[in-house]
Order: sequence, then structure tokens, then C-alpha cells
Amino acid sequence: MSGFSGIAATQLALIDGIGFDPFFRGLLSVLVGLVVLVGGTYLIIATNTGTRAGFMIAMAGLFGWMFLMGIIWTIYGIGWRGGTPTWELVEINVDDADDVDDGLLYSTIEEAADLSGVALEAPGVDDPDQAQEVALEQSRQLDLGGWRYLPTSDSVRGEAQATADQILIEEGVYGAGEYLPLQFGGFTTGGKPVLKDNANILDRVWHFFDETFLHPMHSRELIAIQTKAVLPKPAFPGQAPPVAEVDPDAPLVTIVMERDRGGPLPSVISGLRFTPAMFTIFNGLIFLALVWSLHNRDRREAEIRAAVQG
Repeated sequence: MSGFSGIAATQLALIDGIGFDPFFRGLLSVLVGLVVLVGGTYLIIATNTGTRAGFMIAMAGLFGWMFLMGIIWTIYGIGWRGGTPTWELVEINVDDADDVDDGLLYSTIEEAADLSGVALEAPGVDDPDQAQEVALEQSRQLDLGGWRYLPTSDSVRGEAQATADQILIEEGVYGAGEYLPLQFGGFTTGGKPVLKDNANILDRVWHFFDETFLHPMHSRELIAIQTKAVLPKPAFPGQAPPVAEVDPDAPLVTIVMERDRGGPLPSVISGLRFTPAMFTIFNGLIFLALVWSLHNRDRREAEIRAAVQG
């Protein structure tokens, strides 16, 4: 009995371990679902059509469903995704001139030179969200040379800002806590066509048509993040850390980055959607082969039936 108890305890420990591990639990769930759903469907169909035809019909349904699922994955960038697009450093521009306005100056990037002298502001506006709206309205009235102002609430700016922080510290431009990104210092150019604000259903349809058919190739996408050093403030024991404040006399440091979309064809499709797109094409080809084979099978049976009846 002791040996049986030991074996039972070992098996229970193994089952508990599998149930605790999310990977094995998920793997077993998928396998059980595959056997029950696909296998059950095959058994039901095979009883009426035969083993070979039932298998082809069940597989056609399975690959057809995966084909549709791959389309959804590709459109929304979910499911089995590829590598996430990243921001790569192009240059770090330091404006140390005292007699010029804030802007991206002396840049080796031709597109970046169009930002020279651009300085957005919202004087007398204390609310941050309202200040961003004022700056955004100012940017629409200025000729930014193809650049577009990015408010702080824009997800693209937030993603690029995190990369810029890492690069600035790694390159030794600043130390941790020694700088602040400017409130109105985010600009982008290139990339995919941008849907206009307050777009209606017709605007969205035209944007999809324009992006898909008129501009299938995505141009080079750049982003510029402007920063300045903070004023040195002592921290006193027992008190809250001082609030960081931008030094108006510090040189303007602008980091220019380019979006790396990844994948073998980044100008057409990003690496994020390339993987589900290949999954979609693979399952679609198998689905078409199975459907074509079933069609030929039905046609041959119809010819034989017609010959017998004739």
C-alpha cells in the first residue's frame, strides 16, 4: 500500500504542477478543445459523407475559420503578432546659439530644417489639456514644412518619449533627472496619412481608400522631441523633492528618431502585421486547395451519376 500511495502522491503532484503552470494549462486546454471541436465535427460529418470526404470538409472548415481569424489579426495587429515597431536614433541636435529662437537648428536632416524657429506656446493658460489645444491650433496656422505637432496626449509621442529618455541617458547627453521634455516640443513627419479631427463616416472611408490604394507605400517617418536641462534646486531633508523646472537659458537639445517598422517589407507592411498576414495567406491557400478538391470531387460524382442515369 505504501508503494501505491507514493505513486498516487507523485501523480497528484504532477497534476497539480501542470494545473499551476499557465503554459501547460493553456496547452492542454487548446489540445482538448481541438480534439473535441474539430474531432467531434469530423466524426459527425464522416458518418454521413465517409471518412475521406468528411476529413476534407472538416479541414476546409478549420482552415477557413483560421483564414478569417488571420484577417482580423492582420487588420487590428492582435493575436499572433510580429515584432513591435521601434524608434531608432537619427541624430541629437544641440542648439547652443544665444541669438536664435527655439527650434530644430543646424540639423543634418533635410526634413528637420523646416522646424527652425518654431516655438509654440500657450501664455496665460494654466490647464495642461487646454494649453495643448491652444498649441495644436497654433501649429495648424503655421507652415511647419510638412511636420505635424504632437500633443502630449498623443500615444505616438508617449512611445517615442520613452525611447528618447533612454537614448539621451545612454548617450550621456543628460543624467537621470537633469532634463525635461518641452511641453510643446514634439513634432512628426512622414509615415501613414493621418485621419483629420472630428472625421465622419465618409472621411473614414476615404481615409481607408487613400491609405490602402492611393498611398500603399509608407514614407519615412521621423519624430523630433525637444528637451532642456532643469534648474538646479537643492533638496532639503524631511521635505518633498523640489518640482523640476526648465532652465530657460539652457541649450535646446532635440533628438530626432526614425520609426523602424520591422519586417522584410517595412514600407508596405510593418513587422507587427507581417506575421499574421503570412498566417492568413498560408491558411487561405490550404482552404482554397481543399475547397477546389471538394469541388472536383462533386463534379466527378455528378458526371458518374449522369452517365449511370443516361
